[in-house]
Amino acid sequence: MTRSLAMKPIAFILFFVSALLAGGQSYVDSGIRHFMAKEYDEALVDFAEAEKVKVMFTESSVAKIYFYRGLIWLERAEKRDFAESDPIRLAYENLSEVAEHDDSWEEQITKAYARLNVLVMEQADAYEKQSKKADGADAKTELLDRRIECLVFAEKLGVNSSISALLGETNKEAGDIIFENAADLEAMTKAKKYYEEAIRHYEIARYDDPFNKSTINTILELARKLDDAEKVKEYTLLLDLAGG
Repeated sequence: MTRSLAMKPIAFILFFVSALLAGGQSYVDSGIRHFMAKEYDEALVDFAEAEKVKVMFTESSVAKIYFYRGLIWLERAEKRDFAESDPIRLAYENLSEVAEHDDSWEEQITKAYARLNVLVMEQADAYEKQSKKADGADAKTELLDRRIECLVFAEKLGVNSSISALLGETNKEAGDIIFENAADLEAMTKAKKYYEEAIRHYEIARYDDPFNKSTINTILELARKLDDAEKVKEYTLLLDLAGG
């Protein structure tokens, strides 16, 4: 076999790969154009096609797929378009992938997370309001559990510095509801888990304000309910140091 004949399969493979790459990149570019025109359904189709051959792209091109697709779901979430799926979750899943491929998008991702945080906190606050109106301990704690899920999500976004305190408050509230209505050991065990989580989050919140008397008093109250003598001793001392 001559050298020229041997090179033909290689040339064909290179041509095929180049064609795939060019076609995939054209889907990225087309998706961005559709995004700019607010043609979101068309953009999602383009990005889905581009994702099929993303292993051939530069990291920058892959990041664009996730970034713009994340923004589409963010836009839909802000417009309360929850018809087909969970746009908040999809926005986060895509946006969180961007930095894995190109960390130059950090500023844009931070801004997008701030927008997501607003939506997540609105959901969290809605669940709290519903829990106040709900009848029965089970109904109240179920809604508070949903609030906790939202707050944990918000914690991942890293935007709101007060999340740990809010998680402490919500777990304490759920624990109090069960504790006050506890009729058996199972209920008390459930209340204990909420209280333990409340303490964990309150202790994280203390990093920013170690001698906050309100937080120390709350942890002390929870430690007494848990019969945690060691923690009661620790936080009684801390309260004295804080001018308790």
